[in-house]
Amino acid sequence: MQNSPLYFTKIERVGTVLFGVILVGLLWLPNWWRPTDDVPTAELAALAAEVEDWAADTTIEPTRDTERVSNPTSSPQAATPFDPNAPTRELLAAAGLGNQSIRAWLSYVRKGGQFRKWADVEKFRALSAAERNALRPLLRFPGQPNRLPATDESSSPAVTAVLPAAPFDPHAVTATELQSWGLSQRAARNWTRYTSSGGRFRVAADAGKIYGITEAEVERLLPYIKVPAAEPSANATESSPPKYTPRPVFAGTIDINQATAEEWQQLRGIGPGYSRRITNFRDKLGGFHSVDQVAETYGLPDSTFQAIRPQLTASPVLQLLRINHLSVEELAAHPYVRYREARLIVKYRTEHGPFADFSALGKLYGLQAEQRERMAPYLAFD
Repeated sequence: MQNSPLYFTKIERVGTVLFGVILVGLLWLPNWWRPTDDVPTAELAALAAEVEDWAADTTIEPTRDTERVSNPTSSPQAATPFDPNAPTRELLAAAGLGNQSIRAWLSYVRKGGQFRKWADVEKFRALSAAERNALRPLLRFPGQPNRLPATDESSSPAVTAVLPAAPFDPHAVTATELQSWGLSQRAARNWTRYTSSGGRFRVAADAGKIYGITEAEVERLLPYIKVPAAEPSANATESSPPKYTPRPVFAGTIDINQATAEEWQQLRGIGPGYSRRITNFRDKLGGFHSVDQVAETYGLPDSTFQAIRPQLTASPVLQLLRINHLSVEELAAHPYVRYREARLIVKYRTEHGPFADFSALGKLYGLQAEQRERMAPYLAFD
């Protein structure tokens, strides 16, 4: 049988079967292959829109040096005010932006970016300093008054700012006059509020400190601001003694548990603020059991405490915490007892009964030994 011409080996039989399978697959291939003519029209339209959008952003345009003369037969478009969130390529080009900056701006807005105020434009890194300066008088932000600077030739007569007719006293000017000179209503109002509340201009440049005023407005008004010279007091003479009299040095001692805030202020370096903090901290503690506790007062410099420490004495006047009777909130009100620790104390007391003495606190898991020692002088176990 092996010498018969119709005999096939095992490998030949397997190859014949595989060839048949491949042949059948090729015959059915036209039924499986999806012709390009069957692509839905909607998908083709979306693809065309994406290609067109990409082409708009990547069109090869002239360089920055020649972009202004790309069409010598047409006159350049004049720069006009516009909403920064709804610009066109022509408006941005007329405002002085280069091609790269225009593409970046249009792409940012198209993707949902918003310019709500001038600070948003300053954060837009695609612009150069010269482009920002060119844009500043042209942008009209939503919700803000459409006011142009006085130097903008496109301003209408209704909003054109005029310069003061003569130098003026910044303390006597009115909001109406300031607005007529180009200041916004907010800046003019802040100016008059500042002066009416006692604010003073020492030099003309102090106008730049008014909230809401721009640098351009300050530069325009600066030559006309005349700050009156300070009038000397009628009783002032060269031989007059200085108004400040040094406070006499207090050499005595004070009781840290009984001294008032005024008595604390006798100490060198202790003013009304520190004295109030010390007495408030003492009242929350229930009294100082040690002079060193004064150093724990919030914000008190260690150098100040070390300087006054020899003048401090402590009397045993303490308000104790009745640990077996107080609630969680009452315990947690003490500076040395945190709320979590107050809950542990009350929970243990509820489950096991009152604490017999200080050693019983050692059974509380979570109450550190250092914390127990800080609390010890203030605890009563009655």
